Amino acid sequence: MSLLSFLFVPAENARLFDSALRKPCDCVILDLEDGTHPDRKQEARDAMPALLSQIRAVGKTAAVRINADLNAAVSDLRAVIGSDLQLVMLPKVEHARDVQLLSALVADLERLAGIPEGQVRLLLLIESPAALPRLPEIAAADPRVMGMMLGSEDFSLECGALPSEDVLALPSMLVLHAARAANIQPIGFIGSIASLGEVDAFSDQLRRARALGFRGAVVVHPKFLEAINACFRAQEEELAQAQELVTAFEKAFGQGMGAMKLGDKMIDKPIYLRALNLLRENGRTSN
Repeated sequence: MSLLSFLFVPAENARLFDSALRKPCDCVILDLEDGTHPDRKQEARDAMPALLSQIRAVGKTAAVRINADLNAAVSDLRAVIGSDLQLVMLPKVEHARDVQLLSALVADLERLAGIPEGQVRLLLLIESPAALPRLPEIAAADPRVMGMMLGSEDFSLECGALPSEDVLALPSMLVLHAARAANIQPIGFIGSIASLGEVDAFSDQLRRARALGFRGAVVVHPKFLEAINACFRAQEEELAQAQELVTAFEKAFGQGMGAMKLGDKMIDKPIYLRALNLLRENGRTSN
């Protein structure tokens, strides 16, 4: 099953970190980039092993957002690669080669740490219009990549614009389509991560995101986590309907029919595959 709810936590904020461990998120992302003051980055790096261990101990995926500057990124990776790290968020990705170079370094550090090669996955953060023409190559750059998302605030800044829906709709969809083409997880919603408003309004954004094809969201405030989980995790009734559809179609297909009627709906292969994908995303099939 995919990771669906991600919570950013400043790497050196002990109070927010302790709170995050108790929140209903799949993944805690310790932020070594914008969320950590430059004067405290080394202190934050030194604390990483203990913090990552605590995240794993409570059953969550342990992640770190590293810095975009290459020198800082190398220092970050040397500090965090170890037995407890599972995911690295790469910020400001603009070229496939960016991903490949850092993936090679991660592989070297995995070997030095004595952990299985490939344990650390990569989540790509697109934050510049310069990346847009290269999104398909970026998304397919390396087997470690598990997902890709748009960084709404930095992207809007690079465009000289405010993070409105008008600005974010097109790049969000380009990220979604490139991720789907590369068979990685498209994460996000069309809106600003910094101005989510009330939970009910954000829930509407999430439902739209899921209908468009996104799977999962990253937030900076834990009050939105339950809404993310409720939106992106299918309900039992939805899964039961999908299973009924899959079973009926497979039976009909085995009898030589390419389409069938189920209730008041005509079911053909795309509708069958959509239901099958829903079951797979929620761990209900081994196929």
